[in-house]
Amino acid sequence: MATDSQHTLKRKRLGQELRRLREEREISRNAAAAAIKGDVSKISRMELARAYVSPHDLVTLCRLYDVPPQQQFELEQLIVGKRPRHWWREYSDVMNAHLAEFVALEDDAVLEREYQPMVIPGMLQIAEYMTAVMETGLHALGRDQIESLVAVRRGRQRRLVDDSLLGYHGIVTEAALHIDTGGPEVMRAQLRHLAEMAELPNVTFQVVPFNGPRRAAYANGFVLLGFADSADPDVAFMEGIGGMIPRDSRREVQRYDRLFRLIEGSALAPDDTVALLRARAESIS
Repeated sequence: MATDSQHTLKRKRLGQELRRLREEREISRNAAAAAIKGDVSKISRMELARAYVSPHDLVTLCRLYDVPPQQQFELEQLIVGKRPRHWWREYSDVMNAHLAEFVALEDDAVLEREYQPMVIPGMLQIAEYMTAVMETGLHALGRDQIESLVAVRRGRQRRLVDDSLLGYHGIVTEAALHIDTGGPEVMRAQLRHLAEMAELPNVTFQVVPFNGPRRAAYANGFVLLGFADSADPDVAFMEGIGGMIPRDSRREVQRYDRLFRLIEGSALAPDDTVALLRARAESIS
């Protein structure tokens, strides 16, 4: 498998298996580190998929964990080496590690669910709206950075129109439709574009109205990614001041899944949402 996303998924699965085996055998990180002649932080990084696992280290840990030959062979298939180059790699100078991980995983996902309380989701933004968002906020960016990050976001968007294998479900609060991002002309064009995108067969879009239940109010945006292979668990990313922050423990992913379903149940139906988008676009003067 030659994509960044598949490499990331393999590393995550291998790390999860190594942690599970170590804990089942009741072996400490210190003992595992001693076996591979490393330190505890290396074991932690391997289990969190933040460090590559060498074939030698894997064999040593399998011996320590008393892993049967067939299971060891399966784990060896998850070893990945140097990252391959992909389209977003040319923008690595403006992408932090979390964003790069998110883009790689998103590129391999078959389902993306996103909630944003105050802005239109990136996958559905027009370029002018993207620029307006990036020019403001706590960490306003320079022109060169903005141009590169807009290119990354537009590259991500290609999967919605060029590759219908990705199912996308976005939800925003009605406030996102009223914040004047980029000025009236930009907002009018953005909302019209949003209404058009919401009618694509692989896109579902909903708005939580101002009079929606309070239980649907959540201050932070987040994204859930699902994959075709059932062996690859869903992952979640939360929007933070520093950008997309991964939340990939099973408990956290389940929490965000429940939260998304709660918000979905409080939102307008997709057809009603499209009608609201068109009405709001026409009301902007």
